[in-house]
Amino acid sequence: MAKKILIGDVIQILTSRGIAYAQFTHKHQRFGALLSIFEGFYNEAPKDFSSIVSGAPTFQTFFPLQPALNEGLFCVVANVAVADRNKPFPTFRSRVIGADGQLGPWWLWDGQKEEMLTRDLTDTEKHYSLRGISSAPLLVERIESGYRPETHSI
Repeated sequence: MAKKILIGDVIQILTSRGIAYAQFTHKHQRFGALLSIFEGFYNEAPKDFSSIVSGAPTFQTFFPLQPALNEGLFCVVANVAVADRNKPFPTFRSRVIGADGQLGPWWLWDGQKEEMLTRDLTDTEKHYSLRGISSAPLLVERIESGYRPETHSI
């Protein structure tokens, strides 16, 4: 069993395109571990992980991190202080799709409260990650494909 996860843990994710890195930045009472995924693929581990996790993440997602580490799917390679820019809890967006395919309104969520929008998303809001819990295969697929929230349409 892997050691207990700590805020700041840098996670190594092996993909078909190389090694990718994420950081465990927040723990939410309902959704669990929040990972910030950072851009780039590496052939070997860098000497300084703080340079990788200091930028803006490409996307963020909730993920069952401790079970994935316990199963050996991913591993912790460092613990680095969360960069100031990544310390505030991010705002997420979500939307319901009806059984008939009709799209409901957008919702914004800051980790505590939700706000229903009566308008389209602004350009800034399109960059907010989608609220949800990713599986390991979905997480790896999104990393490999260069996923960005602003290009995800639902």
